[in-house]
Amino acid sequence: MQNVTFHRLAVQCGLIFFFLISGAAATQVEIVGTLRNTQGVPLSGRISIFQEVPHLVADYYPVDNTGVFRIAGNSQGGLVVHAASAHHASVEHVIQPEASGVVHIDFVLAPGQDIQGRVVDVFGNGVPDAVVHVRYHEPDRPVRRLLFGPDERTDGDGRFLIRDVGIQVPFVVDVLAPDYPPISSRRTRLREGETTLEDIVLGERGGSVVVQVLDEFDSPVPDAAVTQLADPAGLDVEARGSWLHHRAFRQRAITSRLGNARFRGVPPGRIIVRVKASRGAAKQRAVVSPGEELRLTIRIL
Repeated sequence: MQNVTFHRLAVQCGLIFFFLISGAAATQVEIVGTLRNTQGVPLSGRISIFQEVPHLVADYYPVDNTGVFRIAGNSQGGLVVHAASAHHASVEHVIQPEASGVVHIDFVLAPGQDIQGRVVDVFGNGVPDAVVHVRYHEPDRPVRRLLFGPDERTDGDGRFLIRDVGIQVPFVVDVLAPDYPPISSRRTRLREGETTLEDIVLGERGGSVVVQVLDEFDSPVPDAAVTQLADPAGLDVEARGSWLHHRAFRQRAITSRLGNARFRGVPPGRIIVRVKASRGAAKQRAVVSPGEELRLTIRIL
């Protein structure tokens, strides 16, 4: 999980947009701290810093076996500071845009272990190619929305393996399977040596939405940007902290030469479809039912 292209992941997930402040002035900070385990023993590892204002930047700093780090930067738009060490659960810390001067962060990483599980449908059949992420829930800390690692996917029998999950740290596993709305496992806290989760059972299938974009002459409009926004009103409040769930509730596509765009696994309920093309923009509201293929025609006039 450490050898992943973090920059790509950050772009994919729209990382750290939740605390950005437009137009924030650059403020110099010096991040000073330590990386230790729960017994206070220094750890070697890596500090990753993500910043998106004025543009996305991801910087990485090795930490030697003293566990001490000192990093200079600026807090424009806020920062996410991520600490990782092999065989331990990763930790994130948010530095707010107004921070300045010396910022002290003493990271304490819980021991981690590899866990395995299975994603199944209502008949108990394994669901392949589902994306799974771990998300931590600790009552005394902000929700850690994402392990800064790659997309882990289920195999042909719906089985998955996630590395370095915290021992005795409450977490859920978020699942996004093809043609299904996102779902989360129940909250789990595993003791050392407990490495197998109960099956995560998917519910009803989502809808699919096929959008055709036409001009005032009923000719297809290719290369138009189409965004599908699903209403998250029915989503559990805790699940709204998941970047993986966000992918289903906000989907984007570019129309083909025939003016078509398709969205899969759309959560049932109200949606808004927005279209932006070189000749204009338009939007349309609709309601999607479970398993339905909804076809919409949107005209750019």
